[in-house]
Amino acid sequence: HPVALHLLGVAANQSGKNEIAVDFITKALALRPDYVEAHNNLGNTLVDLGKLDDAVTSYQKVFEFDPDFAGAHNNLGNAQQKLGRLDEAVTSFQKALTIDPNLAEAHNNLGLALQEMGKPEVALESYYKALNIMPDYAEAHYNIGNTLCDLGKLDDAVTSYNKALAIKPDYAAVFNNLGIALFDLGKEVEAVASY
Repeated sequence: HPVALHLLGVAANQSGKNEIAVDFITKALALRPDYVEAHNNLGNTLVDLGKLDDAVTSYQKVFEFDPDFAGAHNNLGNAQQKLGRLDEAVTSFQKALTIDPNLAEAHNNLGLALQEMGKPEVALESYYKALNIMPDYAEAHYNIGNTLCDLGKLDDAVTSYNKALAIKPDYAAVFNNLGIALFDLGKEVEAVASY
């Protein structure tokens, strides 16, 4: 039963048993080669295993059956970015957003790629678009804080980090970067507390 096999694979992936997940999802695809959700989730599992080229192949397989699967374009962009193929990643994120302009994750991921390309102002626009869609998106607030730090706008960065922490109070990376910003502002005691 391909659906059951696929869901077993997703459950295994969520439990961190990625090799088992690949096995179940591959069996599902052997029975139903046009199962786009399974190709997409196989790609996600392969990313978790660090098999990025294989993940790209899985995401591209999705488009043979459903070229308008916005989530798969977003996931493809993530894999391409991890491979250092930033131009391709930007294209994938933009394709996802052409299909679904309200995909907050794709706006956020596009911002990350643009920031990595040295385009912080354009990256900020993408993060703010993500927040317009999903105001409680802690990762977007965090990424805005990081970008504002890079631009030397430390007070604004602190505000963004605090917004992220209000949403996700156990976000360790935010505490770390907040500490750096506070230290750079000369607020050593607050920085130590944040660390």
